Amino acid sequence: MPTDKGHNFFLLDIPRAEALHILKENISPVQPRSVSVTDCCGCIAAETITSAISLPENDRSAMDGFAVSSADTAGATKESPVRMAFCGEVRPSETQKCCAPGECAVRVLTGGIVPEGTDAVIPFEKVTIEDDTIGIKGPVREGDFVRKAGSDIIKGETIVPADKRISPCEAALLAYTGIRSVNVRRPLSIGVLAVGNELCDPALENACGLIPADNLILMKSLCGRVGVNNVDIATCANSPESISKAICGNSGCDLIITTGGTGPGNRDFVFNSVLDAGGKPLFKGLAMHPAKSVFAFRMDSCIVIGLPGPPNAVNLAFHTIIRPVINILLNVPEISPVKTALLKSSVKGAGGREKMRPCFIGEENGYIFADPLTSGHLSPRKIMSLSNGIIILPSDSGELEEGQPVEVICYG
Repeated sequence: MPTDKGHNFFLLDIPRAEALHILKENISPVQPRSVSVTDCCGCIAAETITSAISLPENDRSAMDGFAVSSADTAGATKESPVRMAFCGEVRPSETQKCCAPGECAVRVLTGGIVPEGTDAVIPFEKVTIEDDTIGIKGPVREGDFVRKAGSDIIKGETIVPADKRISPCEAALLAYTGIRSVNVRRPLSIGVLAVGNELCDPALENACGLIPADNLILMKSLCGRVGVNNVDIATCANSPESISKAICGNSGCDLIITTGGTGPGNRDFVFNSVLDAGGKPLFKGLAMHPAKSVFAFRMDSCIVIGLPGPPNAVNLAFHTIIRPVINILLNVPEISPVKTALLKSSVKGAGGREKMRPCFIGEENGYIFADPLTSGHLSPRKIMSLSNGIIILPSDSGELEEGQPVEVICYG
């Protein structure tokens, strides 16, 4: 339902899918920047990166040995070794291909270009050396101990597709192909504010009666787990002035996340403070349990997402709202990936709204199962600690029985 607050139109109590659509329509992915190949690991590729060359560019030796023509060794046996003269040496630093004289071997070190007229390498330890000849006691097959040209990568082959996080092995391959700089998505910057007069910095000694703001640790760690490490955290007094000041102070971030301060009526300080700070509201409230009080604003190029205060709701909201926002900013195609799992035990949905149930996802006999952790002996914090995913229970789904398929979000 749309509402108007001071000529700011926004939607109230909308389904999560609609909220994600609104966020995708209002968020622009961060612009790319060029980084050295030495610093690209862990970054998101801003474009598809291909190899400009084939590697190896020539057939190269995979061992220290002698390059030979396999045809010349066809009749070799232990009793009657083939003896072959050898001359010259090829080192891996040499860039020009040499030619082997007819029926002659060439000493070649690992990585050296295999000379023309040869098609195999026989390791030093498999020959006998006398003066300027070698004895070969068995046939050598074509291609033995030779790394063929283009066997590592072919010219034009994709090394890293666009919008993929660059792995250590891919970063090494980029360098191997001669790429010196890479266009990547700029690292995200996130500000997290834990709102509440009762909260204190969790890294400092507590004053009497104050509670460590563990949501700050939770949110910073969750962001780090998905590759966002530039996260500033701070507590904030629950007053309009303090909240507005903190929001403005973090407006240079790509994303501001608040936790707490979302009470009903006159206690809804955070929403009103962001509005007073110049934010454009996108929606307020989700048809989702828990974390129904989530809201979103746009402030120029910054997105502000308000979450409730209970840590279990914060954890669920991160995986269902915040992580998709991060994926939108990074231009990840699938912003909220889900899997299908079978229920380990029955679980009940919520009337009129989507219900998020923490769960433990495991595999048994080739099937993926989701245990909803419904034991009455488990507190919300213990359930949060044991879970590695979320069961998505659609609105008005009623009670789902053991063995029924459900959609799940894996923490990953």
